[in-house]
Amino acid sequence: MKIGLISLGCPKNLVDSEVMLGLARDAGHELTQDAAAAEVLVVNTCAFIDSAKQESVDAILEMAQRKKDGACRRLIVTGCLAERYRDELRAEIPEIDVVLGTGEVPQIVAAIAGAPRSGAAPLTFFRTSPSGPPEPPGRHRTR
Repeated sequence: MKIGLISLGCPKNLVDSEVMLGLARDAGHELTQDAAAAEVLVVNTCAFIDSAKQESVDAILEMAQRKKDGACRRLIVTGCLAERYRDELRAEIPEIDVVLGTGEVPQIVAAIAGAPRSGAAPLTFFRTSPSGPPEPPGRHRTR
């Protein structure tokens, strides 16, 4: 599949984005800089300050529109905003197929490979602690 990625925020996000792209390429996916040609779009978000949150939401909404109108079949949201506002993003932007938090970078290949949505709830990966069940998502408000 053709993978497009938008990386927002700090140098750590850039490194995480590069790692995700490397994992995708190693799994046999083709990388593209053309969002219109991407079959899977990944938005690696930032939530450091309000303007960064808004930029992340705007990028997600723009890519959600590409999913409606273009070649994109999957929209994956990763990074800090995804970590902090997982439930709100899923509830407010139904075009999102997968939400991966900051510690879930290695899950990107499985997220890319998932079947396209057919009205089902978005697939979400959770980190697991070494001694227990998955951690529940946070209960933070976006506004």
